Amino acid sequence: MTRENIKRTAVRQFNELGYEGVKMAHIAKELGIRKQSLSYHFSSKKDLLMEVYPEIVEEEVAFINDFFESRKHLPAKNLIYDFLKETQVRFHAMPNVAFLQAMSFKAPAEVSDFISAQYLMFLHALKSRVALVFKESDITCPPEKCAIAFITLFDGLNIQLVYENKQSFERSLEISFDIFWRGLKAKT
Repeated sequence: MTRENIKRTAVRQFNELGYEGVKMAHIAKELGIRKQSLSYHFSSKKDLLMEVYPEIVEEEVAFINDFFESRKHLPAKNLIYDFLKETQVRFHAMPNVAFLQAMSFKAPAEVSDFISAQYLMFLHALKSRVALVFKESDITCPPEKCAIAFITLFDGLNIQLVYENKQSFERSLEISFDIFWRGLKAKT
């Protein structure tokens, strides 16, 4: 039994049952091991969460950097729109991404400061990459302001993913991105 199998199973259960609903005994049972064997690797679900969440943040920061680097030839509008669409695809296809976003909104009290600090590192990495996109574009609004507006849009769309459904996300993306982009292009 590897730690990676344990973490994968835990993430799936956290997504399905929420932090409070997950029991170490259930993780062990699904893995076909005794709870004592699981405790050898992780003494509690808090310890498990506190190992897996930063790893997921690190994975997603690497994804952000790869995504923007590999598409830097695209116009800013296409690049950031594509990123938002990819966010939806990854949320539904990758349990780690769903876990990252859901925990950012629904962190249990006992780990909320930890989750917030980790998620802020993720948002900082995203904001920095988006600011760079706007710095290299023809948008006249300061890149930092554009990035803050983008992060606000991103957060709102993630709420659609966590609490609503795919159709709600798609509708919100089309409407809010259009307004967001028109605001950036408006002459001041």
